[in-house]
Amino acid sequence: MKKVIVILIVVLSGLFLCKEISNRNTISIGVITTLSGEESSLGISVLNGIAMAAEEFNKDKKFYEKKVILTIKDDKNDFEESKKSAEELIDAGVVAILGPALSEAGIAVSEVGNKREKLIISPTVATKKLSGKDDYFIRVTPSVDRNAVSLAEVSRDYMGMKKILLIYNEKNLAYTESFKDKYIEKFTENSNYENFVYIKKSSEKIASYFTKIKDEIDGVVIIASPIDTAEITQKIKKIKRDIKILASDWAYHQNFITYGGKYAEGVYIAVNYDDAYFKKEKGYLDERFKNFKKNYINKFKEDPNNGSLNGYESFNILVYAIRRNKGNSENLKREVLSTESEKYFLQPGKFDKYGDCERDTFVFQVKNKKFKRWNFRKTEISGKI
Repeated sequence: MKKVIVILIVVLSGLFLCKEISNRNTISIGVITTLSGEESSLGISVLNGIAMAAEEFNKDKKFYEKKVILTIKDDKNDFEESKKSAEELIDAGVVAILGPALSEAGIAVSEVGNKREKLIISPTVATKKLSGKDDYFIRVTPSVDRNAVSLAEVSRDYMGMKKILLIYNEKNLAYTESFKDKYIEKFTENSNYENFVYIKKSSEKIASYFTKIKDEIDGVVIIASPIDTAEITQKIKKIKRDIKILASDWAYHQNFITYGGKYAEGVYIAVNYDDAYFKKEKGYLDERFKNFKKNYINKFKEDPNNGSLNGYESFNILVYAIRRNKGNSENLKREVLSTESEKYFLQPGKFDKYGDCERDTFVFQVKNKKFKRWNFRKTEISGKI
């Protein structure tokens, strides 16, 4: 069951009220994320992480420090709705915006942020289309390249696959096409045409083509939302039970396991998140992550994921940059990109000069209804792009 807890304020009844509040003893931060529809799993997790961080910040602040007010908008994974939400939040006087969750919405919101010179920090937008730009759009997740390369290396170099069926979602093309293109580039690299990829859209009927190629291919790669990935996985495994399936990081969510049921077992996913990553030699403060995970489970009754962690980190990166910047939005990007922000990553991460993020990739496999870290030697899967 999808869960979402909204702390403080969901949608203000009037924009004038937001201006009034943000000028007194509060910091007004906008949040744009996908909260409705089949693509909402990630957006809800992102909001849960942001909301929990906001609750903790307001609880722990000193009496003379400003508290945070969140104004939350559902972008419905719609381009125009995303732009409208960004415009309304900026008109309302927010200091900055957190979100959105999905890449298609991210392109829309980035256009508004750049035009209005308002800082946007996205927890999970990963399209390559926004990489390497000196603008007002920052993200705490890497572009899709790293995960796509890792998944290609797993399938090609470790599993020895030569022919792949790749199925991608059409509702978030800024992400799925970026992932698809990078995966194919890496999978077919230096293969002398031996490696081959069948490409299909998720809207196409699987039964109409899969039965014809099921004995030719070595595996399937799915680039889709958790629920869509679960549905596609079920349909494929009902036709060929023992086929290997790999999925993009978008599917890394409890909803994939819930909706996929027994068919989710054995699926591999590459993601910039590790549920048991306790390596102090890399500067990772494991106690902070363990506390985050414990508190998240207590509050939402489910395990956190990359979306909830990135939402949590994004809020803290932003709010403490605002505090260091004396509450001003001017030059806020410079403060966010400073090395001071790195302490608010609970798993290793850092920004480059453009506000793109660098993080490690890990591969998980579903076992006994849980995501379990899949172990391989570092020399086998480089993840280099």
